[in-house]
Order: sequence, then structure tokens, then C-alpha cells
Amino acid sequence: MTITPPEIQGIWTDDFDIRCKYSEGAGPYRVVPSAVAVPKDTEDLFALVGWARENKTSLIPRGAGSGMPGGNVGPGIVVDTREFNDTPKFIDESTVVCGAAKRWIDVDDFASTRGLRLPPDPSSKNFCTVGGMVAVNAAGPRSVRYGSIRNWVEALELVTADGQVEWIRRTDDKARTSATGRFQADVSHSIHLAESAIRTAFPKTLKNSSGYALDHYLATGDVVDLVIGSEGTLGFITRIEFRLDPIPARKGTMLVMIPDSRCLSASIVALKNHNPSTIELLDSTFLKLAIENTALCIDSAETVLIVDIERDTLEEVADVLSAAKFDLTGLASTVLTANSPGEAEKLWQIRHAASPTLARLPDNRRSLQIIEDGCVPVSALAEYLERVKKAAAKVSIEVVAFGHAGDGHLHINALVDTTDTELLTKLNNLLLDATEIIAELGGTTCGEHGDGRLRTGSLEAIYGREIVDLFRMVKQAFDPQNIMNPGVILPDLRSPISDLKVGRHAEKIPAHIAALLRNVERDALWGSPLDWTTPQES
Repeated sequence: MTITPPEIQGIWTDDFDIRCKYSEGAGPYRVVPSAVAVPKDTEDLFALVGWARENKTSLIPRGAGSGMPGGNVGPGIVVDTREFNDTPKFIDESTVVCGAAKRWIDVDDFASTRGLRLPPDPSSKNFCTVGGMVAVNAAGPRSVRYGSIRNWVEALELVTADGQVEWIRRTDDKARTSATGRFQADVSHSIHLAESAIRTAFPKTLKNSSGYALDHYLATGDVVDLVIGSEGTLGFITRIEFRLDPIPARKGTMLVMIPDSRCLSASIVALKNHNPSTIELLDSTFLKLAIENTALCIDSAETVLIVDIERDTLEEVADVLSAAKFDLTGLASTVLTANSPGEAEKLWQIRHAASPTLARLPDNRRSLQIIEDGCVPVSALAEYLERVKKAAAKVSIEVVAFGHAGDGHLHINALVDTTDTELLTKLNNLLLDATEIIAELGGTTCGEHGDGRLRTGSLEAIYGREIVDLFRMVKQAFDPQNIMNPGVILPDLRSPISDLKVGRHAEKIPAHIAALLRNVERDALWGSPLDWTTPQES
């Protein structure tokens, strides 16, 4: 069936090579879309949304392509939002507005001209877009002190499924039930009626980017809290207002080697007593992979923690480092400290090597983000890591763990043999087991990357059917025709382990496109100025 293309001033193409270039993101999936659109402006986006409604065609928003769980790929129309890149500007002393396609690094650099910063700092900060960050409620290493991006969003501009554009702002009027006509009063009423169930069902973790944030909506009455983390399923985010924070004057860093995982939770608690901005974890499997990329001498530690302390003076930093080191007596085998940026960078070098090290594994041994975003109460972190490793061993899959220990939040990647004929079955069993472990520990399958297409089947195990039904009600209120990124957050009929980019079941694409996408993955070129819209010349 041939569909007449929409009338837009920007780019529209169904060229096969171009579609294949948009078939992958940074995560484990490959899905060739039916077309690619690059709207020139808001008017173009209006036209595209109207066309999608008339043709009952799905739209998949895409920023830098660096998202992990598959929310940036799909079988419909991939909408490249690169043109929504309005230059940041201050609207008061500590608030900035910018286009959703601006990179975090651009916004943060602009803020630094006034001694300010956007505190959440994901590892992909050099190429991820702030719209993508808001779409998944991203966080990063500094989240232990500053939380996720939700805490810093004052307002956002949303293009909805009915083709309207509206600024949705936070308000002090807690009695206000709706900031947009799409969010009907009866849906808000249903959420409030279910308040007790919501408070019981939502994970008691320090971070959560799974489902729609009904708990935050109850706390604030702000519809903006439902849109944050909605992964393009409620509309297109085109502009954002951020609240900024002063850059601390001084920073110190610690590298903590823990020889026994039974000391992990106690070590984290001891460190958190000193109000660190960052507590990052690297497990023994990762250390073996990354050690060749660092000059550090790591002893027989099972786990390494990297900790940042931010204060106003060097004296304060030194005092806190000394006190924290003392509190780790009997828990850590070695504690290295750094007071200068150069010394700190040496300690951070091994953490910065995480994603590049995994991305550059040989093609027959790939790192897949299948169980990669679980978050549990900090007290359960060591148990979570141990049980997931046992679940992985049961299906003969090695895993590597790193991430944000101060939040109880780890990225656990599966290191798989892509030639294994039982790969899909093993990964599916591992995903089911990990979800069960997380649910038993009172955690969430998604700390900061979004549900995407990967974790949709896990929502009922975490929240229960009543809450998932409320999620469906929110989606229906904003997007009654289900054109906005269907299959993301709320499940469709596809298995979360289907559509992988590796293995014998992977969708076939031209070899030169596959090579290009592999280079992008290896070298972390997401969001780079590659000419995605020009077909490969023969």
C-alpha cells in the first residue's frame, strides 16, 4: 500500500539506505522504519502529526540516537528532531530556555558563562540532546546529590497528537488538575482516587524512569511531571526551560577499592554521610576489561567506587576526603584521593573507559543492554548484583556492571556470543529472572534510561495491573489514536527480545550501512554531523 507523503518543507524520504541508517540506536535493537522525516520547524511538525492521524501511522521521535532501550527506533516514521535546536538564552538570572535538540554540553557551556551548570550529567553528555534527556528523565553520575533532570525542568513546549502546541509549566497552584486540554479532568480524578495504590506500588528507590510518573504528579499537581519521562508517547518536546545551579568552587575525588562485596552497602552508606555528588561503581568483570586502558594499579578488589566531593573551599574538600577515608577503615583495602583536576582525571579515567571499552568488543562478543538499568534500594545493591550474576551464570552469559552506586542504580550489560543459536532464549530468561529479582527487592527495572521497547513487559511485575491500567488511561488521554511512539512504555505484541541488532535473527541491512552503524557505536558518534540523509554512493 502506497501512502502519499506529507507536505512538509523539511526532509521526507523512504529511500532504503537512509531508512537503514535510522534502524539502530545505541541500544540492542535494529528496526528498519517505513520512512524518515526531518521537519524544518513547528509548522512542519504540525503537518506531520496531522498526516499521521489521517493515515493512522506511528511517529517515532529521535534526537541523537543515544538512547538505550529502543524508544528511538520503530517500524513507523522516524522523526529526526535535529532542527529544534534554538540557541540557549537566559530568561532570568538562573533559568535558561533552549531547543530540545541542543546537546547537554552546549547548554552547560552556555550556563557556565554565568558560573552556572545543568547538574544532571549523563555519560553521553557530549552528544545527547536535552530533549532526549527530558524524554527519559535522564540523570547521570551526579544524581546522588542533584537527582534526575526532572528536578531542573521548569517548563516545556509540547506538540500533541492533535497537532496543538502548548507550553506546560510548573505551578504553585496545587489544586490545579490540568495544564492541558488533552489531560482530561476525569483522568486526573482517577489518579487521585488511586493515590493509596500508587504510593504503595511505586518503587521506593532514589531514581525511577519507568512508566508515567503518577507519584510525582500526585506530589506536584503538575502535568509537566507526566510528560517528563514519557519517551515521546504523549507528544513531541520541542523547547525546554531549565533551572540552573551554581558551579561548586572546588572538587575532590576518591577511588575506593573494596575487596569483599559484603562491604559494599556499608561503604556506600559511609560515603553518603559526607554528601558526595557522585558515587560510581565498577565491578570486577569490568575492571578486567578496562584495566588495559588505564595507568591505575587496581589490586584484587571485587568492586571499585569513584567518589566526587564538591565544596566551596579546598580546605573543606580536604577535610571531607580525610573524614570519608577514615570512615572506610575496615571496609576498603585501598583509598586514593585527589584534590586537583589533573589528579582527579587520572582516577576517573577507568570509569570514562566504560562504554568505549564495551562498544569496541569484537563482533562475535557484543555488549547488549538487556538488563542494563535496574535500580534498587541502596541497602539491597550488593544482593541485587550477586543475584543477577547468578541468574546470568545459569544461562551461561557473562555480565559486566557499572553505574551509580549512590542511588542503588547499576548498568549491567550482557556480554554475549552472537553466534549462539540459543541466544534469544537465554536473553529472554535472563530478562525475566532479573525483573523478578528487582521486583522482590522493591526496585525498578528503569533508573534513568526509560522503558523503551525493552522493558514494557516488565511494568506489571513492578507496578501491578491497576497502575498499568492508569498508565494506559494517561496515554489514551494524550494520544487517543496511539500514533505517538506506540510499543514504548506500554507493550505491544512483540517480544522485547525480538529485533536485536546481532545474531542470526537480526534484520538484514546493506553491509556498508551495517559497517557505518557499527563505527558509530564503537566510536560513540551518536549525534555527530554524519550526513544521515544522503544515500551511500555506489
